[in-house]
This record gives sequence, C-alpha cells and structure tokens, in this order.
Amino acid sequence: MKNKRLIRVLIASLFAFMLYSFNLRQVKKAKLEVIEPRSARVAKNQKKEPKIKTKKLPNKSESIDKDVAIEKGSQKQLASKIAKNMKASSYQVAVQDLNNSSRYARLATASEAKYASGVLRILILATIYKQEQRGKIHPRANIKIKKADRVKGEKLLQKNMQYGIAYLRQAMMHGNKTAANALLRKAGRSNVNKVAKEFGTSQTEITGNFSQKVVGKTTAKDLDLILKGIYQGRVLNRQHAQIVLMAMHGSHTKLTSQISGTIYSVGDSHFTAAIVQSNGHSYCISSWTDSQKNLAGLGKAVNTWFEHSR
Repeated sequence: MKNKRLIRVLIASLFAFMLYSFNLRQVKKAKLEVIEPRSARVAKNQKKEPKIKTKKLPNKSESIDKDVAIEKGSQKQLASKIAKNMKASSYQVAVQDLNNSSRYARLATASEAKYASGVLRILILATIYKQEQRGKIHPRANIKIKKADRVKGEKLLQKNMQYGIAYLRQAMMHGNKTAANALLRKAGRSNVNKVAKEFGTSQTEITGNFSQKVVGKTTAKDLDLILKGIYQGRVLNRQHAQIVLMAMHGSHTKLTSQISGTIYSVGDSHFTAAIVQSNGHSYCISSWTDSQKNLAGLGKAVNTWFEHSR
C-alpha cells in the first residue's frame, strides 16, 4: 500500500514538473507589448500624473433611462452604446482611455459592491509582486501546499509539496483554486486588502478564499482603478507590473471574444476586467452583470467606439 502511494506521488510530481517546464517555455516565448500612455507617462515622480475624478454615481441625474445612472463627465456617445447593448440587464460598466484621462464612461444600474471570485486573482498577483518588489518575498521562493489550501476535485498540486511562485501563478491563472489559495495565504488577506486601497478602491475586499463560492466583493469602478494603476505602474514598478500583465495575457473571456489585439484579462461568472490594445488604442474595460449573454456585444461596442473616435 505504501509503495502504491509513493508511486502515485512520484507520478503526480513528474506531471507537475512537466507542466511547470511547459509554462516556463510559454512565458519565455510570449511577447509582452505595453504601450505607454501619451498623456500619463510612468515616471518616478508619480504624484504629478493626472488622476481620474471619481464622484459617486448620481441617483437619476444624467441617466439614459430611469434605471441607469451615468457618472458625471462620461463620454455620452460611449455611455449610450454601452446602455443600448446592456439593456434588460443589471450591470456596472467602467471604461477608461489609457491615453487620455478625460475619456471615460462609467454607468450602472446599481453602484454597490457585488460578490466576486476569480476576478480578484488580479489583486493577489499585485500583492505578491508588491511584496517581492519590497524584498519581503524572494523571487525564487517556494510555497508548501497545506491541507487548508486544497480544493476538492483538484489533483494538480499535492499536499506538503513545495512549488515556485511562478508555477503557482500560472496554475492560478489557468483556474486552479488550490494555487490561488496558496498564493492568497502567502500574500496575506489583510495585505491584499491594503494593496486594493493603494489603487484607490473604496469597495473592494477579500473576505474568504477560493474554496468558497464567494471570495470577496468589488465594483466595476474599483476594477477600473486597479487596471489603470497596474498599467501605469502606480503601485508596482514597471518590472513587476509587467509580470502581472503577462500573467493576464492570453486569458479568454466573453467580454473580449470579439476583439482583436493585445489583451490582458481576468474574470469570473459575473465580473470581467481587461486591458485592450487594438489599432493604436489602449483602454481598460471592467464590468459586472447578472448575465454574461451581453458581454461579447459590450466588448465589441466599446472597441468599435474607440476605433471611430479621436
């Protein structure tokens, strides 16, 4: 019995090593293209960067219809396209031109934070690499998988075995919840929530782990701030921000399914967040919706607006 158990562990370890090697080769081959914003350059003195004015959504002023509130300053034509596409859904949508801080649209049927799960992986990555940036985590550190990390039904990661952060990052972004739990434990929930606030969020918090249906809560507006902050290197330096973006590169979501270009995205069953670089335009789009049926159309509508606007 012991010999059979040992053989199973050895086979699992070999499989994990092969997958790790494959992911490393894929990362080395991948080409990261980050286009710097023209009107918001990343510089050492980041206090001079223009900030987006963020005000609370009005109740019914500036609304397209009685159920949708638009934030003051939003591009009216863009907001109209979004509302038309999202009709008959409950939603939050935030779009930001990364080359021009005054070009945005933020609208919603409700402004309160919504329950989130997989989309919050972006905050875990940001926290891990913020700690690495500050020397609190070694770049080649290993994390031992604990019993509490394991998610029922997942077999990739074995209890009491150690895995590198890069490997766990790749596993997490491919949907492995055990890897997400291990990285969350390493980062520390309170540290993750602190980093969320450093991005300027006000309604984002992780309260559980990935063994549960609900990991925490956020809003499309908060995700917009996180994406913009990562892209412009406001919390992470350029090196570590690029690692986070690279981890998001290649993910497939309904929101970006009809968009061509370079896309960095993350999402779950209700939230989606993406940075898009297409035909010379760079923008981020974040959404929450009670149904994903309109997401592909939303992404296409927003991308079309950028292609035909100046």
